[in-house]
Amino acid sequence: MYRYSLHKKSIKHLCPSCQKKQFVRYIDNETGNYLSTEVGRCDREINCGYHFTPKSYFKNKNKFYNPYTNNTLMEKNKETSYHSEIELQNSLNNNDNNNFVQFLYSKFNSDKVTDLLEEYKIGTSNSWYNGTIFWQIDIHNKIRGGKIILYNENGKRTKYINWMHSLKIKKKLIDSFNLNQCLFGEHLISKYNKPIAIVESEKTACIMNLLFEKYLWLATGSLQGLNLNKIEILKNRTIILYPDLGFEGKNGSPFTKWKSTCEEFKSYGYDIQISYLLEKKGTEIEREKGFDIADYFLKYLSIKPQKITSKSNEKILNMYMKNKNIKTLIEVFDLTNLDGSTLRFD
Repeated sequence: MYRYSLHKKSIKHLCPSCQKKQFVRYIDNETGNYLSTEVGRCDREINCGYHFTPKSYFKNKNKFYNPYTNNTLMEKNKETSYHSEIELQNSLNNNDNNNFVQFLYSKFNSDKVTDLLEEYKIGTSNSWYNGTIFWQIDIHNKIRGGKIILYNENGKRTKYINWMHSLKIKKKLIDSFNLNQCLFGEHLISKYNKPIAIVESEKTACIMNLLFEKYLWLATGSLQGLNLNKIEILKNRTIILYPDLGFEGKNGSPFTKWKSTCEEFKSYGYDIQISYLLEKKGTEIEREKGFDIADYFLKYLSIKPQKITSKSNEKILNMYMKNKNIKTLIEVFDLTNLDGSTLRFD
């Protein structure tokens, strides 16, 4: 765990630069105390942009800077449990009864879906209602966990979630399991030198991977799943965050929470940005439903997307580009395939 972070409650103080009460200070997570009054970030990013990090503060004071808490080494050394390769392989043989997999086949090119299932290692739980298993495989190809989610025939997630290790404990196959999660899709990082796009849900990562190959899509697994331990492996990569839609509650919206986390990551040297796309384009109804970026595209996709392969097809694309929602998304994303062709929705 990192020792210093922007105050999670985003309590506003007077900015030492612009003198507006839009300044969020850094705290010491071990003591709970603020650092010096000038150490923090102004929320007026355009009109002010002041950001003085703990690292810079300690450097200016010629003091030793240790970004980690005293408990970090203990946490890192805590032994992680893993699943076997046999478990994973045995889960890949029942796609016909997997609602999420069949939903993907109904919406997208079948060859692309088959490739996706192989790359991300999407499995099926034979002992838990044929639920979809999203295996968490780290960069060393060690299987850290298997998250099971139930979907209906329309690809909608139900409220039921389980874990493979929980089923094994219940069946008394193991006594305990120390789950140490990683990003869903982490095992693909070393395979692709693409910009990293991070979303919340595994389903979203899969769908966006099928739509836009320009990015490597990873998932945190939950709103709270975006943390420094998980993205440490991405220190030298370009990262963009795509938070879900949501209302500004007591603890902030998904966007404001991830925006605060994004700024914290920047202070530790990460090349990371956050997308304003949904926040600007989402309707109140979509916000109420908690739309994510995949939901936004699926709303306008009625038939499988294909790539333009000839100039004659550009006329067809222009017809579909009359849909302003899709046109805006393509322009904002710069969503072209790796071969330079543009997606066609027909």
